[in-house]
Amino acid sequence: MKRLLSILMLMTCLWSIAQAQYQVNYLSNTGETMTLRAVGYGKNAKTASTDAELSVIKALMFHGIPDTQQSTPMVSQNETETMKENKKFLTKFFEGEYQNIITRSVIVHKFGKNGIKKKNITLDVTVNIRALRTELERNGVIRKFGF
Repeated sequence: MKRLLSILMLMTCLWSIAQAQYQVNYLSNTGETMTLRAVGYGKNAKTASTDAELSVIKALMFHGIPDTQQSTPMVSQNETETMKENKKFLTKFFEGEYQNIITRSVIVHKFGKNGIKKKNITLDVTVNIRALRTELERNGVIRKFGF
C-alpha cells in the first residue's frame, strides 16, 4: 500500500512539473493577436529571450492559455507525439521560423539572476494567433477548423 501511495505521489509531482513547464501569463488579446508575459532562462540574454518566446509559442500550441479564447491547445496531441510525427517542420519552425509569428517582443525585466540564482529574462511577447494557426494547418500539424 505504501508503495502504491509513493508511486501516485511521484506521478502527481511529475504531472505538475510538466504542466508548469512554461512560465507564461496572459496580458491582453486583440482578436488576431495575443500578448503574453513569459520568463526565459539561459546563459545569456539572447538564449533567455529565445527561451521566453518559444515558451509562449509552445504554451499556445500544446497547453492553451486558461481563461482566454485560447484556453484549449491548438494541437490536440501531446507535445512528444506531435514532435515525432512532424519532426522536420517543427525542428525548422522552433529553430527560427516561429519569429515570423511574433509581432512584438519587449523586455520587461532585464537579463539577470533571480532569487534562486538562475539567469533569466522576462518579456512581453505578442503573437499573431491567426498566423500561427494557419502555419500549423498548412504544414499538417493540425487540421483546418471544421474538417
